[in-house]
Amino acid sequence: MTEVIRSTANRCAGQRKDGTPCDAAVMGAGTLCYAHDPARAAERDQARRKGGENSATRARLDRLVPATLRGMIADLLEAMSDVRAGTLDPRQASALAALGGVVTRAYSVGILESRIEALEQQQEGSKST
Repeated sequence: MTEVIRSTANRCAGQRKDGTPCDAAVMGAGTLCYAHDPARAAERDQARRKGGENSATRARLDRLVPATLRGMIADLLEAMSDVRAGTLDPRQASALAALGGVVTRAYSVGILESRIEALEQQQEGSKST
């Protein structure tokens, strides 16, 4: 069996959780990589938080939902939390949800109408040429 010889120049001096040597490259001066350097712990924590925020359900929702509906959705999510906490009557939350559904359907109809109108104008333009 061939043994792989690993260059130790510019390689991390740290160890992985399983005890094997870290193979990551060292950036800049020092002997530890980004993951093992204790001086960069705060930077790693911040990167983890940022990554978590961007993959959170709310961040994905913000990318998918039109800006005009985001406030309403935030209010409905808050109402759900308030019902769980016992600070909002479930009947009030139900009424809010029903109203939110009406607003969402009205918004969807408006979007569909504008798309149909754009398609009709496009079709009329192609007939005249």
